Amino acid sequence: MERARLYVFAAVFFGVVLIGTLGFMRVEGLTALDALYFSVVTVATVGYGDIHPVTPMGKLLAMALILSGGGTFFGILAAAAEMFLGRREKRLRAEKLDMLIGLFFSQVGSTLVRRLIRADAGASALRESCDVSLRWTKENFKKAEGILKNYHYDLDMAAIDLPAMGKLLAANSEFLVRLLEHPNILEHETFTSLLQAVFHLKEELAHRPKLDALPDCDREHLRLDLRRIYSQILLQWLHYLDHIKDNYPYFFSFQCRVTPFLASEDATVCT
Repeated sequence: MERARLYVFAAVFFGVVLIGTLGFMRVEGLTALDALYFSVVTVATVGYGDIHPVTPMGKLLAMALILSGGGTFFGILAAAAEMFLGRREKRLRAEKLDMLIGLFFSQVGSTLVRRLIRADAGASALRESCDVSLRWTKENFKKAEGILKNYHYDLDMAAIDLPAMGKLLAANSEFLVRLLEHPNILEHETFTSLLQAVFHLKEELAHRPKLDALPDCDREHLRLDLRRIYSQILLQWLHYLDHIKDNYPYFFSFQCRVTPFLASEDATVCT
Protein backbone atom coordinates (compact mmCIF):
# COMPACT_ATOMS: atom_id res chain seq x y z
CA MET A 1 0.00 0.00 0.00
CA GLU A 2 2.77 2.46 0.95
CA ARG A 3 4.71 1.60 -2.20
CA ALA A 4 1.66 2.18 -4.43
CA ARG A 5 0.96 5.52 -2.79
CA LEU A 6 4.60 6.55 -3.26
CA TYR A 7 4.40 5.67 -6.95
CA VAL A 8 1.21 7.72 -7.36
CA PHE A 9 2.74 10.76 -5.65
CA ALA A 10 5.92 10.40 -7.72
CA ALA A 11 3.97 10.15 -10.99
CA VAL A 12 1.92 13.24 -10.13
CA PHE A 13 5.06 15.12 -9.05
CA PHE A 14 6.95 14.41 -12.26
CA GLY A 15 3.83 15.27 -14.26
CA VAL A 16 3.59 18.65 -12.50
CA VAL A 17 7.31 19.31 -13.05
CA LEU A 18 6.99 18.41 -16.74
CA ILE A 19 3.99 20.70 -17.22
CA GLY A 20 5.77 23.48 -15.32
CA THR A 21 8.94 23.09 -17.40
CA LEU A 22 7.06 23.26 -20.69
CA GLY A 23 4.98 26.17 -19.41
CA PHE A 24 7.98 28.27 -18.30
CA MET A 25 9.72 27.59 -21.61
CA ARG A 26 6.69 28.97 -23.43
CA VAL A 27 5.53 31.92 -21.29
CA GLU A 28 8.92 32.99 -19.87
CA GLY A 29 11.08 32.12 -22.87
CA LEU A 30 13.51 30.09 -20.74
CA THR A 31 15.82 27.34 -21.93
CA ALA A 32 14.87 23.76 -21.10
CA LEU A 33 17.45 23.57 -18.28
CA ASP A 34 16.44 26.91 -16.73
CA ALA A 35 12.74 26.01 -17.01
CA LEU A 36 13.35 22.63 -15.34
CA TYR A 37 15.38 24.29 -12.57
CA PHE A 38 12.64 26.90 -12.09
CA SER A 39 9.95 24.21 -11.86
CA VAL A 40 11.86 22.09 -9.35
CA VAL A 41 12.74 24.93 -6.95
CA THR A 42 9.18 26.26 -7.22
CA VAL A 43 7.56 22.90 -6.49
CA ALA A 44 9.99 22.23 -3.64
CA THR A 45 9.37 25.78 -2.28
CA VAL A 46 13.11 26.40 -1.94
CA GLY A 47 13.53 29.20 -4.47
CA TYR A 48 16.90 30.95 -4.23
CA GLY A 49 15.77 34.25 -5.72
CA ASP A 50 18.11 33.91 -8.69
CA ILE A 51 15.19 33.35 -11.04
CA HIS A 52 11.57 34.46 -10.88
CA PRO A 53 8.63 34.87 -13.24
CA VAL A 54 8.32 38.23 -14.98
CA THR A 55 5.15 37.72 -17.02
CA PRO A 56 1.62 37.54 -15.59
CA MET A 57 1.16 34.04 -17.02
CA GLY A 58 4.50 32.99 -15.52
CA LYS A 59 3.41 34.20 -12.08
CA LEU A 60 0.10 32.36 -12.36
CA LEU A 61 1.94 29.21 -13.42
CA ALA A 62 4.36 29.55 -10.48
CA MET A 63 1.46 29.86 -8.02
CA ALA A 64 -0.24 26.82 -9.54
CA LEU A 65 2.99 24.83 -9.21
CA ILE A 66 3.40 25.82 -5.56
CA LEU A 67 -0.17 24.83 -4.71
CA SER A 68 -0.22 21.56 -6.64
CA GLY A 69 3.40 20.48 -6.72
CA GLY A 70 4.31 21.51 -3.18
CA GLY A 71 1.74 19.22 -1.62
CA THR A 72 2.75 16.42 -3.95
CA PHE A 73 6.44 16.88 -3.10
CA PHE A 74 5.80 16.66 0.63
CA GLY A 75 3.47 13.73 -0.04
CA ILE A 76 6.41 11.88 -1.62
CA LEU A 77 8.57 12.59 1.42
CA ALA A 78 5.83 11.39 3.78
CA ALA A 79 5.12 8.25 1.74
CA ALA A 80 8.83 7.40 1.51
CA ALA A 81 9.28 7.85 5.26
CA GLU A 82 6.20 5.75 5.99
CA MET A 83 7.41 2.98 3.67
CA PHE A 84 10.84 2.97 5.33
CA LEU A 85 9.35 2.85 8.82
CA GLY A 86 6.85 0.20 7.71
CA ARG A 87 9.64 -2.03 6.42
CA ARG A 88 11.58 -1.57 9.63
CA GLU A 89 8.52 -2.44 11.72
CA LYS A 90 7.82 -5.48 9.54
CA ARG A 91 11.42 -6.66 9.94
CA LEU A 92 11.23 -6.26 13.72
CA ARG A 93 7.95 -8.21 13.83
CA ALA A 94 9.52 -10.97 11.74
CA GLU A 95 12.49 -11.16 14.11
CA LYS A 96 10.16 -11.44 17.11
CA LEU A 97 8.19 -14.16 15.35
CA ASP A 98 11.39 -16.09 14.62
CA MET A 99 12.25 -15.88 18.31
CA LEU A 100 8.82 -17.29 19.24
CA ILE A 101 9.21 -20.17 16.79
CA GLY A 102 12.64 -20.86 18.25
CA LEU A 103 11.17 -20.91 21.75
CA PHE A 104 8.49 -23.35 20.62
CA PHE A 105 11.03 -25.85 19.31
CA SER A 106 13.32 -25.41 22.31
CA GLN A 107 10.49 -25.88 24.79
CA VAL A 108 8.36 -28.60 23.23
CA GLY A 109 8.62 -28.77 19.43
CA SER A 110 11.91 -30.65 19.07
CA THR A 111 10.85 -33.28 21.61
CA LEU A 112 7.54 -33.69 19.81
CA VAL A 113 9.26 -34.11 16.44
CA ARG A 114 11.65 -36.71 17.86
CA ARG A 115 8.82 -38.81 19.35
CA LEU A 116 6.79 -38.69 16.15
CA ILE A 117 9.76 -39.71 14.00
CA ARG A 118 10.37 -42.71 16.25
CA ALA A 119 6.78 -43.81 15.65
CA ASP A 120 7.12 -43.55 11.87
CA ALA A 121 8.17 -46.84 10.31
CA GLY A 122 9.20 -45.06 7.11
CA ALA A 123 11.29 -42.40 8.83
CA SER A 124 14.51 -43.97 7.52
CA ALA A 125 13.69 -42.53 4.09
CA LEU A 126 13.29 -39.08 5.63
CA ARG A 127 16.51 -39.47 7.59
CA GLU A 128 18.50 -39.86 4.37
CA SER A 129 17.14 -36.66 2.82
CA CYS A 130 16.20 -34.45 5.79
CA ASP A 131 18.95 -35.01 8.35
CA VAL A 132 20.28 -31.44 8.30
CA SER A 133 24.03 -30.87 8.60
CA LEU A 134 26.42 -27.90 8.60
CA ARG A 135 27.20 -28.54 4.94
CA TRP A 136 23.64 -27.94 3.81
CA THR A 137 22.91 -25.25 1.21
CA LYS A 138 19.70 -23.58 0.04
CA GLU A 139 19.41 -26.30 -2.58
CA ASN A 140 19.45 -28.99 0.12
CA PHE A 141 16.68 -27.24 2.05
CA LYS A 142 14.62 -26.80 -1.11
CA LYS A 143 14.98 -30.48 -2.02
CA ALA A 144 14.08 -31.58 1.52
CA GLU A 145 11.02 -29.33 1.50
CA GLY A 146 9.77 -30.99 -1.68
CA ILE A 147 10.24 -34.43 -0.13
CA LEU A 148 8.36 -33.47 3.04
CA LYS A 149 5.46 -31.98 1.08
CA ASN A 150 4.98 -35.22 -0.85
CA TYR A 151 5.73 -37.64 1.98
CA HIS A 152 3.03 -40.04 3.18
CA TYR A 153 2.87 -39.37 6.91
CA ASP A 154 1.83 -42.35 8.97
CA LEU A 155 2.34 -43.35 12.59
CA ASP A 156 2.40 -46.59 14.53
CA MET A 157 0.35 -45.89 17.65
CA ALA A 158 2.00 -48.82 19.44
CA ALA A 159 5.27 -46.87 19.28
CA ILE A 160 3.81 -43.75 20.89
CA ASP A 161 3.70 -43.38 24.66
CA LEU A 162 0.42 -41.48 24.97
CA PRO A 163 0.65 -40.90 28.76
CA ALA A 164 4.14 -39.40 28.31
CA MET A 165 2.88 -37.32 25.39
CA GLY A 166 0.01 -36.05 27.52
CA LYS A 167 2.38 -35.10 30.35
CA LEU A 168 4.70 -33.27 27.93
CA LEU A 169 1.90 -31.13 26.53
CA ALA A 170 0.24 -30.59 29.91
CA ALA A 171 3.54 -29.37 31.37
CA ASN A 172 3.77 -26.82 28.54
CA SER A 173 0.09 -25.88 28.52
CA GLU A 174 0.59 -22.31 29.76
CA PHE A 175 3.46 -21.81 27.33
CA LEU A 176 1.31 -22.92 24.38
CA VAL A 177 -1.53 -20.63 25.45
CA ARG A 178 0.84 -17.66 25.67
CA LEU A 179 2.15 -18.41 22.19
CA LEU A 180 -1.36 -18.54 20.75
CA GLU A 181 -2.22 -15.24 22.45
CA HIS A 182 0.83 -13.44 21.07
CA PRO A 183 -0.25 -10.92 18.37
CA ASN A 184 2.74 -11.64 16.12
CA ILE A 185 1.77 -15.31 15.80
CA LEU A 186 -1.34 -14.44 13.79
CA GLU A 187 0.87 -13.14 10.96
CA HIS A 188 2.30 -16.63 10.42
CA GLU A 189 -0.64 -18.77 9.29
CA THR A 190 1.21 -22.08 8.99
CA PHE A 191 2.77 -21.79 12.44
CA THR A 192 -0.58 -20.72 13.92
CA SER A 193 -2.18 -23.80 12.35
CA LEU A 194 0.52 -25.99 13.89
CA LEU A 195 0.03 -24.46 17.34
CA GLN A 196 -3.72 -24.99 17.12
CA ALA A 197 -3.18 -28.64 16.16
CA VAL A 198 -0.80 -29.16 19.09
CA PHE A 199 -3.16 -27.45 21.52
CA HIS A 200 -6.06 -29.56 20.22
CA LEU A 201 -4.05 -32.73 20.86
CA LYS A 202 -3.28 -31.53 24.38
CA GLU A 203 -7.01 -31.12 25.03
CA GLU A 204 -7.81 -34.54 23.54
CA LEU A 205 -5.22 -36.26 25.75
CA ALA A 206 -6.15 -34.29 28.86
CA HIS A 207 -9.77 -35.46 28.68
CA ARG A 208 -8.96 -39.16 28.46
CA PRO A 209 -8.12 -40.51 31.95
CA LYS A 210 -6.77 -43.89 30.76
CA LEU A 211 -4.47 -43.17 27.84
CA ASP A 212 -2.77 -46.55 28.14
CA ALA A 213 -6.06 -48.45 27.78
CA LEU A 214 -7.97 -46.74 25.00
CA PRO A 215 -10.41 -48.45 22.63
CA ASP A 216 -9.31 -48.78 19.01
CA CYS A 217 -11.62 -46.01 17.77
CA ASP A 218 -10.04 -43.53 20.19
CA ARG A 219 -6.54 -44.58 19.24
CA GLU A 220 -7.40 -44.07 15.58
CA HIS A 221 -8.84 -40.64 16.36
CA LEU A 222 -5.64 -39.65 18.17
CA ARG A 223 -3.53 -41.10 15.36
CA LEU A 224 -5.17 -38.68 12.93
CA ASP A 225 -4.55 -35.78 15.33
CA LEU A 226 -0.90 -36.78 15.67
CA ARG A 227 -0.50 -37.22 11.91
CA ARG A 228 -1.88 -33.71 11.38
CA ILE A 229 0.81 -32.36 13.68
CA TYR A 230 3.51 -34.56 12.17
CA SER A 231 2.86 -33.34 8.62
CA GLN A 232 3.08 -29.69 9.73
CA ILE A 233 5.79 -29.70 12.35
CA LEU A 234 8.48 -31.28 10.16
CA LEU A 235 8.05 -28.60 7.49
CA GLN A 236 8.04 -25.86 10.12
CA TRP A 237 11.16 -27.36 11.69
CA LEU A 238 12.91 -27.38 8.30
CA HIS A 239 11.98 -23.74 7.59
CA TYR A 240 13.18 -22.76 11.04
CA LEU A 241 16.58 -24.39 10.50
CA ASP A 242 16.87 -22.77 7.08
CA HIS A 243 16.31 -19.39 8.73
CA ILE A 244 18.77 -19.78 11.61
CA LYS A 245 21.47 -21.14 9.28
CA ASP A 246 21.89 -17.67 7.75
CA ASN A 247 20.95 -15.53 10.75
CA TYR A 248 22.17 -17.50 13.78
CA PRO A 249 24.90 -19.92 12.61
CA TYR A 250 25.98 -20.75 16.16
CA PHE A 251 22.45 -21.93 17.01
CA PHE A 252 22.21 -23.78 13.70
CA SER A 253 25.36 -25.67 14.66
CA PHE A 254 23.71 -26.74 17.91
CA GLN A 255 20.51 -27.84 16.15
CA CYS A 256 22.51 -29.97 13.71
CA ARG A 257 24.03 -31.82 16.67
CA VAL A 258 20.65 -32.56 18.26
CA THR A 259 18.54 -33.07 15.13
CA PRO A 260 15.53 -35.32 15.90
CA PHE A 261 16.70 -37.80 13.27
CA LEU A 262 19.65 -38.71 15.50
CA ALA A 263 19.27 -41.43 18.13
CA SER A 264 20.80 -39.23 20.84
CA GLU A 265 20.36 -35.59 21.87
CA ASP A 266 24.02 -35.34 22.88
CA ALA A 267 25.34 -31.95 21.69
CA THR A 268 28.99 -32.75 22.46
CA VAL A 269 31.20 -31.29 19.72
CA CYS A 270 34.24 -33.57 20.16
CA THR A 271 33.87 -37.24 21.01
